[in-house]
Amino acid sequence: MPHNQLEIDGIVINIIRKPIKNMHLRIYPPHGEVRVSVPLRFSMALIHRQLEAKSAWIHAQRARLTQNPPQPCPRFETGEPHYFLGKSFEFVIHENSKQAKIVMDDSFIHCFTKADSTATTRQVLLQSWYREQMKAVLPQLLQKWEPIIGVKVNSWGIKLMKTRWGSCNVRAQRIWLNLNLIKKPLACLEYVLVHEMVHILEASHNKRFHALMTRFMPQWRDYKKQLENR
Repeated sequence: MPHNQLEIDGIVINIIRKPIKNMHLRIYPPHGEVRVSVPLRFSMALIHRQLEAKSAWIHAQRARLTQNPPQPCPRFETGEPHYFLGKSFEFVIHENSKQAKIVMDDSFIHCFTKADSTATTRQVLLQSWYREQMKAVLPQLLQKWEPIIGVKVNSWGIKLMKTRWGSCNVRAQRIWLNLNLIKKPLACLEYVLVHEMVHILEASHNKRFHALMTRFMPQWRDYKKQLENR
């Protein structure tokens, strides 16, 4: 087997060495490819032990990917379902509009475009609208959670991420959140924000981190499970 791979319980795991402090394990659709990023100093024996300890989790996540295959790529056409804060809305295209914009009501997301708009044009328009909605929600959540957790977020941003819901630069106290969170229930978005804020107090996913999460948000595991199952 190549030096940058290990086999754990019948699963081949690709190893990527990076100048990082902690090990990061990720599983990628559609076939459940497993990659682990590890600190440069980690020996193969240490990597093997840590991966063996996570064997059950790896199998469970790969099984979930098989049972819940990725949904077909949206085409941004009339009749398609699109989501906002956990609720499904029917996408409706209105062509020959003077101004390109998105308008949402109780049941529909209306996409006003010029004639002969492309799927890419409509996608960009909808994503821009999602971004504006998320920008409106986050300051309110930060105002709520900063005094509860006792940290100050110096800056935050929104971007599309393929393999994670959020990230935190502990030293800079800067948080990034996945744009797709605005499609999930508000409690799930809030959970990811709290998760990243707690990293300012504790960088690792250790017992102290989990204890802090439980103190500030007792139902956090339920929200985490919702995100994993969607």
